[in-house]
Amino acid sequence: MAMSTFSGSGLIGTEASIPAANFTDTPTGTYTGYKYLTLTSSGTVTIDRAGFADVLIIGGGGGGGAAGGGAGGVLYATSAYFAVATHTVVVGAGGVTLSNGQSSSLGDYYASGGGHGAQSSNIGSNGGSGGGGGYASKVGGSGDTGLGFSGGTGAVSAAAGGGGASASGTDASGSTGGNGGNGVANSITGTSVTYGGGSGGGGQYNQGTAGTGGGVDAVFNGTANNGGANLGGGGGGQYQYSVGGNGGSGIVIIRVVV
Repeated sequence: MAMSTFSGSGLIGTEASIPAANFTDTPTGTYTGYKYLTLTSSGTVTIDRAGFADVLIIGGGGGGGAAGGGAGGVLYATSAYFAVATHTVVVGAGGVTLSNGQSSSLGDYYASGGGHGAQSSNIGSNGGSGGGGGYASKVGGSGDTGLGFSGGTGAVSAAAGGGGASASGTDASGSTGGNGGNGVANSITGTSVTYGGGSGGGGQYNQGTAGTGGGVDAVFNGTANNGGANLGGGGGGQYQYSVGGNGGSGIVIIRVVV
């Protein structure tokens, strides 16, 4: 699975007569039956009524190398219990080239940052989703169970794609870089948005392409592409010098019944 989901009902505020949680922060938005709060940087959420809420937490994407960076982990938890308190929120930054992304969290719930793409002939890094593997058939990093998927395996003259929230990065082939794994759509805000895309790996002749949800294409040389901000996208690969792009930052969203 690409997402972790808590509670079998998928409905908040119904278990054992416990009411829906309430936050006192000004909501980012409302729609029929719900209000939600979106945090794109670290901060707090103040709960004044204990109960259940839905949360979406995306880790920061891993930086690229020659290979594509893995996406930040994607955690979607329904009926997550929150006590009365001011809960700390951490929104993970994307990793710079050859560095993993940072984890994001809300209270005790968290999603790990993405693994970075490999430099030249090295293996990819483990993370929320794994970074792609380098040249000479080096393997990609693994994704965290329930949060993301693995990076692909490199080829003789090309690097692999980074893993995404719903699919592994693809393997490189010959001189063609692997593609990033796709992310996953979520409608916690009332509008469907795709998060957690892995990015393409660099190739001697053909470049790997982006996974949906903040992933980006690889480049042969020059400035590599950065992963999508607040989507947890991996940083793009760069073939010639293995100087990949930065991963995209994560996001935290909490939703309650009104």
